[in-house]
Amino acid sequence: MDQPLQCKLSSLCLISQHKLEKILSLCGDKADLIIDSSLIKPLERICGVTWLRQHGIEKIYKMDPQLGQTANTNKIYFISACKHKYKCVLDQISSQLSQNPSLADSKCFNIIIVPKVLHTYDSILESKGLYGVVKLHSFSWELMSLDDRLLSLELPFLFKQLYVEQNHSLLSSVSMSLWSLFQVTGQPKCIISLGKLSSSVLNVLEIYNETYTRDYVSKHTDEIDTLLLIDRNQDYASCLLIPATYSGLLNEIFNITCGHLDLNVKETKYKKGRINFTTVSEENNKKVTMTLDSSIDNLYGEIKHRHFSEVLSVLSSKAKLLKNEDIKALGIQEIKHFVSTKLQQVALFKQNLVNHVLASETIISEMNNKFENVTYTESEMLNNRNKKSNFNFVDENFGTDIQIYNSLRLMCLLSLTQGLTYDEYNNLINKYLLAFGYKFLYVFQNLINAGLLFQPVSLKLTLNISNLSGLSDRLPKWQNSFQNQAAKLKQLPSQVDKSKTSPSYVFNGSYVPLIASISNILLTSESLTEALTKLSNSLELKLSGSLLENMKLGIETLNEKLSNLKLNSELDYRCLDVKSLLKKFKTDSKLSSEFNFKTKSVLVYVIGGVTYPEIAACDVVQNATGSKIYVASDCVASGSDYISACF
Repeated sequence: MDQPLQCKLSSLCLISQHKLEKILSLCGDKADLIIDSSLIKPLERICGVTWLRQHGIEKIYKMDPQLGQTANTNKIYFISACKHKYKCVLDQISSQLSQNPSLADSKCFNIIIVPKVLHTYDSILESKGLYGVVKLHSFSWELMSLDDRLLSLELPFLFKQLYVEQNHSLLSSVSMSLWSLFQVTGQPKCIISLGKLSSSVLNVLEIYNETYTRDYVSKHTDEIDTLLLIDRNQDYASCLLIPATYSGLLNEIFNITCGHLDLNVKETKYKKGRINFTTVSEENNKKVTMTLDSSIDNLYGEIKHRHFSEVLSVLSSKAKLLKNEDIKALGIQEIKHFVSTKLQQVALFKQNLVNHVLASETIISEMNNKFENVTYTESEMLNNRNKKSNFNFVDENFGTDIQIYNSLRLMCLLSLTQGLTYDEYNNLINKYLLAFGYKFLYVFQNLINAGLLFQPVSLKLTLNISNLSGLSDRLPKWQNSFQNQAAKLKQLPSQVDKSKTSPSYVFNGSYVPLIASISNILLTSESLTEALTKLSNSLELKLSGSLLENMKLGIETLNEKLSNLKLNSELDYRCLDVKSLLKKFKTDSKLSSEFNFKTKSVLVYVIGGVTYPEIAACDVVQNATGSKIYVASDCVASGSDYISACF
């Protein structure tokens, strides 16, 4: 426990490796691994091919519905907790059993499901007649360190399940990831949750702490003072806005899996979502993969959080430095020294430079000339100005930008910030369905379920208001709930600041992400009490952590809580409401003194994915306050990823 935090975080990979080793030992001595393609990159971070071969895996196949016989009769399927993929695997197994019924007795089929096996999977197994023939294994891997102070579970399907489908069966996996993290780093003094899902995660986390108590684990850590656990739907604006940072735009254009970017300029996210009226034969290009890790690519570490307008000038200056490096003037001994020490590094740097230039050129060509118009309109929406012209821009965009996600993204942002009338809402839906087809009608209900879109109610007034036609123009301009909260937390700067001194630069100076704003309040307040007082004015927060455990505030045990639980009441186990806690401070000075410590480090955990602009904004707060901010989530996503999750 005395090791630096970065070493502790790297040990999480070894824990995942040990878990997988235990599962493989239950699957027989020799087997073939059939893996879902989306899990290849995360598995590579846990273990390599050599490690798998050492633990009984002979051959590895990609998951394919048309996959035929493999070399080994003993098979291990490696899939994510998706019912469709699970049924596809069972169909394949049923097909193999129909051809060779003797396989049923050998029990040679194993399915490893990430992050866990759900109870419904046993029922499906029984309905297929495979109960006892197929063995299921849960594999809940630990948080992966993708970059400096960036951790991810790499479970991108969680957002769809939690928010779109309202299926919370995998929420306990988030609690388990936090519990495992705290076994390595120690428990934070204070844990703050914002949102219903975060509150549920805290409740399950407290149950894990009580059930799996370990005496040797330190009760608190000096490296992480406060954990901020927040639901994704608390700040959808940070998902819908077009980012201005290099890393943010990379994620908008290219596919990034587990910190690896697929530099395919022929099939970007924008091109995949656009209607093609002409068929163009694509040439087979060599696949290029970029690793977005500052420790591996120093150039990426220098430009990842920069405003995109600065990136090309930085890349140009780096290219000039390479050009000025003349090895012709070196002597024989100097050339030998250069070849043995620097040549490989220079070659790698040149390749990285070429890749970043190509990526930047692709961003410019994909964004075209619409970037400035879109960001200006977004700024007007955020500040609740020019509603009519903003709607006209979105309306026109539905007809001119034939891209399956972009139009919906703007529509959702307008609905979130300024609202849509019943007629405006139906007008935009009709235009979208005419462009892409009525088969996508269900998408709008999914957007509503996730909270990305608000459905207006038709108001049929019988009152004659013909004499009040000009009244709306004379009424004062009222702000909606979005602007009210953003104003209280200082998320809407009065002046546009594109420099890196303000976290709002990540959205072209228009908006400060919520996690950056809350982190700034936590780190700049003189005490935790002061920070909670500021935050509780606009946010509904719950509190937990080692502080409450040490104080023993007479919190009910789990059994007492369950026995006193009333119908339709929520179970908040060992989690306190911040507003009620602040009221107790007024009468109990001893209790208030326990919270008079200053937060110096924060771990932000976003349930439902985090974006690169949010990470960049936290980096600005970190540098300004001289503190540490660690960002963790179940995945790193872009705005188009959230919209596509509703399809």
